[in-house]
Amino acid sequence: MNRILLILAFAAAALHADESKHRIIGISEPSRVDDLRELVKTIAGVELVNVDPATTEIVLRYELSALFPSINPKKPPAEEAITQKLDSLLKAASRGTFTLKPPATLAEDKMEKIEIQAGLLDCMACRYGAYIAIAKLDGVEHASISQTNLLTAWIDPAKVKREDLLAALKKGRVEVLTP
Repeated sequence: MNRILLILAFAAAALHADESKHRIIGISEPSRVDDLRELVKTIAGVELVNVDPATTEIVLRYELSALFPSINPKKPPAEEAITQKLDSLLKAASRGTFTLKPPATLAEDKMEKIEIQAGLLDCMACRYGAYIAIAKLDGVEHASISQTNLLTAWIDPAKVKREDLLAALKKGRVEVLTP
């Protein structure tokens, strides 16, 4: 009996072709985690295994045959092609509100935390706009915005500075209360 269970467990594990870790842009506030979970359920062959809202890192499990129906099993696609396909599926399903980035390469203790108080952003879409203005900048490892409009960004200080974040917010027409 134990042998049969072991074989069944192995077979179930073998069904999952791969898992990959990414950072995700789009988790601007805690409620967006639930949005992401529901969204991924609509994408055939893709499953959200784990999400860490604090670091915006996610683990996706996917079936290669679902992502690439005409795949040659002897010649699987490169990791970059898989990431591009997953990103394209997420963007399409979310109308561009979720996108993938590579996992952070900088250790947490090397990142610098920057907080910026934004002015009046009275709806979720307005807060998302302010968040996205800084989250997509090269050197921003992860970012968030609170219900009180406090933008928090964890940055690589070798790539981006506070002034760059302020300039991006100004370009996005976001009022900044604390420079």
